[in-house]
Amino acid sequence: MAISIYGYPGCTTVKKAREWAEASGLDPHYEHFAKLPDLKAHLGDWVKIAGLDAVFNEKAQTFRKMAPEEQAAITASEASRIEAMAADPRLIKRPVGTDGAKVLTGFKPAEWEAAFL
Repeated sequence: MAISIYGYPGCTTVKKAREWAEASGLDPHYEHFAKLPDLKAHLGDWVKIAGLDAVFNEKAQTFRKMAPEEQAAITASEASRIEAMAADPRLIKRPVGTDGAKVLTGFKPAEWEAAFL
């Protein structure tokens, strides 16, 4: 089975997920969030499968540093959150791992093993 992993190359959690996938024989395909030409479409798919709370990272420094009015505008609707994540991928929980049917965010080896092995 092959999986796709999305994130930032410098993120240690993304590195751990990629290393785990390789060691598990999953033949991971890696993509950098910012280099995806269709990030917004991916986000829509991930949100449909995993849910908005699983994909949008309210704990991100980027989000926490925003003014309360800006946070309120972003969190007003699913569409506004997706737009915000597409405009600033630092608002996406990372890594995102998917086999096309399942989507997981963050890296917890036991969860990834149950989902992808």
